[in-house]
Amino acid sequence: MTDHPAPRPSFGQALGQTSRQIGKLFHRVLADFDMEFPTFMLFTLLKEKGVPLPVEEVVRDLSLRMDLAEPDTIGVLERAAAAGHITYEPDATAELTEAGAALFASLYPQARGATDAAIEGIDPAMLDTALTVLLSVEQRATALLG
Repeated sequence: MTDHPAPRPSFGQALGQTSRQIGKLFHRVLADFDMEFPTFMLFTLLKEKGVPLPVEEVVRDLSLRMDLAEPDTIGVLERAAAAGHITYEPDATAELTEAGAALFASLYPQARGATDAAIEGIDPAMLDTALTVLLSVEQRATALLG
């Protein structure tokens, strides 16, 4: 009996499976910090910008990054503010507090480590090519969406 290798998945199937598995790794890390992914993305945005952001910019950016609707973003902002991780003024601005910045500083290396572990041992040139392909596909998909 001859063994036949399984056919390679389509690009879309491989992309979807990879995204789900990386998402599971992230969720595992975030669970250790009692955090959900939208809150992590909010912290990432606020840390990247480093200044108080207008709420409408937060809403727009989280919609672009993860298709989070405005009411859901407002809920994330409200929960993060109630936990003392951000200052949030409706119809004004949002900003990480010292406590939020400290939590993000301890969480981010763990989240980054999950991705690093998943790509460990892969040739850097191959990773660069994969990133180039993914960015090109994203750009084309964005253009198709108008």
